[in-house]
Amino acid sequence: MVQFRSHHIALRTPDFARAKAFYTETLGLAIVGQFPGRDVVFLDIGGTTIELMAAPDQEPGATGAFAHVALQVEDVDAAYQELSGKGVPFHIEPRGSGNLRIAFFRDPDGNAIELFHNPDLWWD
Repeated sequence: MVQFRSHHIALRTPDFARAKAFYTETLGLAIVGQFPGRDVVFLDIGGTTIELMAAPDQEPGATGAFAHVALQVEDVDAAYQELSGKGVPFHIEPRGSGNLRIAFFRDPDGNAIELFHNPDLWWD
């Protein structure tokens, strides 16, 4: 059976610099990961992380700033096969580049859930 661990909760922001300053300077959250060259950082919130990502076309305060919950798995493709076999419909099948491998499905209420594996962004 697939073993899940919380990896991150993703939040979109139209003003990445402002949001990053708020989370890191005002709240004092530590950056524990990032994608070099992209406006994406992972912030430690104790037990999991927030993935803060730029969304320049998003209106401030718009609904939908919450993007998805990511579940860390050892093997995205194996988890995809197991969950697909249980009837879970995926709207993004396994894909990735380099060490990153992801897939997405929705819960019964339409909330996006990501299967995530990237040993470069694996923390305890």
